[in-house]
Amino acid sequence: MKENNLLRLKNIKCFLFDMDGTINLGMELIPGMEGFFDKLKEAGRKYYLVTNNSSKDHGHYVRKMSAMGVPVTENEVLISSDALVATLKHTKPQARLFVLGTPELKTVIKRGGFTLTSRLEEETDYVVVGFDQTLTYETLTIACRLIDRGVPYIATHPDVRCPIEGGEYIPDTGAFLSCIKTATGKDPEYITGKPYRYMVDAVMDRTGLKKAEIAMVGDRLMTDIRFGTDNGILSVLVLTGEATLEDVEKGSVKPDIILPHAREILKYL
Repeated sequence: MKENNLLRLKNIKCFLFDMDGTINLGMELIPGMEGFFDKLKEAGRKYYLVTNNSSKDHGHYVRKMSAMGVPVTENEVLISSDALVATLKHTKPQARLFVLGTPELKTVIKRGGFTLTSRLEEETDYVVVGFDQTLTYETLTIACRLIDRGVPYIATHPDVRCPIEGGEYIPDTGAFLSCIKTATGKDPEYITGKPYRYMVDAVMDRTGLKKAEIAMVGDRLMTDIRFGTDNGILSVLVLTGEATLEDVEKGSVKPDIILPHAREILKYL
């Protein structure tokens, strides 16, 4: 880690925070994070809590984080589905979409001004693949048949597995994408979640800030830190979650800054 990268923190006007492993562990705030976001605001910094998990809506994360004492509004939660909506508004406003997704994801998309289709016979501009915990064989079949017929598809995020309680995992959107690729031979046109650029684009659109004024703070190398390094924003790895110093040494993704705890950021503002 270069010393001048720590100095770059002074120029950051907006911090993007991963949640689990960075701010909290499950339903428990990481010790030392009490009052952190109040101090960040006192220092004149904006922040967003960012997540790839498109199965939930903004209210879910506000309730979850508020219960742990983290002050956050719905506008300060950024989900991969927000990036998908923002991108489609630029490229295909008022598109007709067949969505593999939860009711929460569908609500986010409808609020963006898009029409949802539900049958093979309906005119559809895109198939959208999200973290669909309500997936049925019928909806998967319709999606694949639409894609076979030439309808392009896009996805909210690439995560193959979603961690759950007890150290176990369940299939996530990336697993669905592998299934669709096997069935149709086709890849998605684009994927909007970390580590791809679309969530950075959404932040810049919302705030008017430049990349040099934005930082990503997280505990995972292949999503959070790669999200920063691949997209030209400052990447800050914290050691309160998944990644270890040994992982950094052995891995190909190198963070700009490594801190033992997210609270250490306050020292450099």
